[in-house]
Amino acid sequence: MRLSALSLSLLALLPGTASADWYEATGQAVLRTGDTTAARTAATEDAVRKALLYSGASIRTVQQVTDGLLTQESMFLQSQGEVQNVQIVSETEENGYINVTIRADIYPDQNQCANLQLKKELLISPFFIENREQAITGQLYELDQASTSLFIQKLEESSGSSLLKLLPQSIRQKELSYAERGALQRNYGGRYLLKASLGDVSLGERVGTNWTFWSDQERERFYQLQLELSDIQEQKVLLSQTYQTSAVWGFRSTTVISPKTQRFWQTDYGKSIERVLNAAAQDVEEALRCETILADITLVNQQKVLLNLGSRQGLKMGDELTILFRRQHKDSFGQLQDQLTVSELKVKITELNHQNAWAESINMDLLANVQVGDAATLINDKEQR
Repeated sequence: MRLSALSLSLLALLPGTASADWYEATGQAVLRTGDTTAARTAATEDAVRKALLYSGASIRTVQQVTDGLLTQESMFLQSQGEVQNVQIVSETEENGYINVTIRADIYPDQNQCANLQLKKELLISPFFIENREQAITGQLYELDQASTSLFIQKLEESSGSSLLKLLPQSIRQKELSYAERGALQRNYGGRYLLKASLGDVSLGERVGTNWTFWSDQERERFYQLQLELSDIQEQKVLLSQTYQTSAVWGFRSTTVISPKTQRFWQTDYGKSIERVLNAAAQDVEEALRCETILADITLVNQQKVLLNLGSRQGLKMGDELTILFRRQHKDSFGQLQDQLTVSELKVKITELNHQNAWAESINMDLLANVQVGDAATLINDKEQR
């Protein structure tokens, strides 16, 4: 399976620009039927998106930035207040791909998202093929597994806000009960869940003319990815998206080609899927990035509480947090739901390891009303000031 080109580096801070950083990123796109212009546009958009994600800025300006960048050597977007200057550094072609490297002068809005320093635990349900008979041609029965692996790879490349954990088996039910959601959190430690299925991997109509008797006519093959990202604690959908693509399937009906081989991912069909998975990974990163992360309280000891987050998730010594009381209530359908209430209690991290942290009351208040199962959320710099 091909690793997509990715180079993200924070360059030296420019003199006299205390709030601006230069970022360098490399984007990649498939070169199809010699259409260099389309591939260059896609690769540039990919690079801009990666630079914005890496910097912590919003990616809502990607299309405008890309359009401007391709019409002039550099650009200035004063009105956006985020991307001030973008330059194309280099462009190369390799093995059917175009790679474009850009440098961007980015002013991210530091107050746009709270808790950016903390990483969210994301549970990934293995993808599955909804209609497995569609995989008969080519014997693509492992396409769901291969798609899962490549998606995780793409998300790890583009994500700075999540820690990924692959579940042992697919979750196929549309709605999860309160007990099922609680079991997922207890057993795997994640609040966010990503489910996905391959809704269509079928063959379409024959394309072109085949003049050789020993091979079949080429046919179009579809790939549809249905994805849902949710907050299972609040039972809230953060992203629900369907991605579709297609490409020529140029193999005989009896040819077997494993999706777990390099040969598959070098085909037009494989390259199309890779681009879809790359786009989906970046959409998931954008949806998760500004989500407020909560630490669960697992032990209360007079003026101290033990949290289930640690340095692995990005907590640091001295970080301050607000206590949230968690209580259960029944919704209008009679289902149990959690309700969080912000308290006046504040704590500071005084002991820290990889997985856990002890936080002590800032004002030495007794934490008698705090219970195991309550939560804490990081106070951002603006609130502390």
